[in-house]
Amino acid sequence: MKTLLLAASAVLALAAPQVAAAGCADFQITGTDLSLTYDPFSAAPIERSFTLRVRRIDSAATAVRFLLADTDSPAAAPRIGTGPGGYDIRWNRDTSRQVFVGGAEQPNATNGALVGFGQGPSGDVVTETLRFSLPAGQDAAAGDYYEALEARFVCYSGDQMLGSPDFQQGAGLAVDLNVPERISTYVGAAGIRRGEIAFGPLNAAGGVASRGLVVTTQSTVPYDIGVASRWGRLQRREGDLYGLDYAMRLSGVPVQAGSILSCTRTPAPSGRAHPVQVDLAQDQAARIPAGGYSDVVTLTFTPRAGLSSPDGCSNRL
Repeated sequence: MKTLLLAASAVLALAAPQVAAAGCADFQITGTDLSLTYDPFSAAPIERSFTLRVRRIDSAATAVRFLLADTDSPAAAPRIGTGPGGYDIRWNRDTSRQVFVGGAEQPNATNGALVGFGQGPSGDVVTETLRFSLPAGQDAAAGDYYEALEARFVCYSGDQMLGSPDFQQGAGLAVDLNVPERISTYVGAAGIRRGEIAFGPLNAAGGVASRGLVVTTQSTVPYDIGVASRWGRLQRREGDLYGLDYAMRLSGVPVQAGSILSCTRTPAPSGRAHPVQVDLAQDQAARIPAGGYSDVVTLTFTPRAGLSSPDGCSNRL
């Protein structure tokens, strides 16, 4: 069995004009802190600390309370664009305090991160460390996913609110996530690429013997499975005049050398099981010499463009 591993390096660059804050402050995630790569089949979640830069615009402001919001996802299930869901953002200074919301919730005394500015121009910029998390095993196709966040904030001068609550959006407040193209396969356990279907001694009066194994695939892209065999029947050696014919099914579909199955990408995190079943009529043993007969079947997994059967896999004629 041949395993194909692919790594996608394309990066989606989306440009949006920075929306200038009309109130007391503006916000920006520094550098590429939230430019991330995610493997839906990895057992490791994403945990990434990032720095949020808060700049005072109104010199009268002494503090600001802010929330980060996902404005286009259901409140209970934040999603990065149309990609992986279930992510969260926490404030490192107080992880129990809610600083990330969905829906229309606004900063108030019970939520948000409250940060103070210093005296004079040197106190105009403060930084806060937050932590982004995305659980392992979230289903997602290969591609680039972009989620622009919204900073909702209210400013204070001493104990008094300064102006009215405000908000800011723009490219400086965004999550940019890449899910690479990936196909991996295994037989029985991760890392195993070969398996054996053994019939043992045949009984000429025993009817049809059926044996099988399972090949598991994990893929973020649609893929084809090509079927090839060394001889197309069980033989003792190259050029053998005698052999045993067999029938094979892959994922319930009859196949032979040269067949191709077209499949949709697999669900995460478990992937897709492809049962391989081989049927052998044992009465053939009465017509051939004794000996050990075998064949080698190779399954080749390659990425493909477009859609395939909604049932998972279909025979491509």
